[in-house]
Amino acid sequence: MFLELLRATHGPNLLRMKGVVKLAEMPDTPVVVHGVQHIFHPTARLERWPDEDHRTRLVFITRDLEERTIRDLFDAFVGTSSPDRPDRAALTDNPLVPFGGIDR
Repeated sequence: MFLELLRATHGPNLLRMKGVVKLAEMPDTPVVVHGVQHIFHPTARLERWPDEDHRTRLVFITRDLEERTIRDLFDAFVGTSSPDRPDRAALTDNPLVPFGGIDR
């Protein structure tokens, strides 16, 4: 859902994104994600982690999009509290476009 929200709000400025994601439901088999602007390719599940580091790792190449914007959106989505910032419910249940993005 985080990646869909990021794509919807900042897709034109998201030049490339890739990563390995740890999901709570299946922590031993990571999911590979990648996309370009509005096009996100189907995810793929790995049989095991490529190394001993089992943390989620995401890489973004962007244009006119501050790193802080992505971090704030991710933190809000995963429930990291931050004063005066929207939380996950505000992002997913709010019909307004978050963080001044453009709904596409």
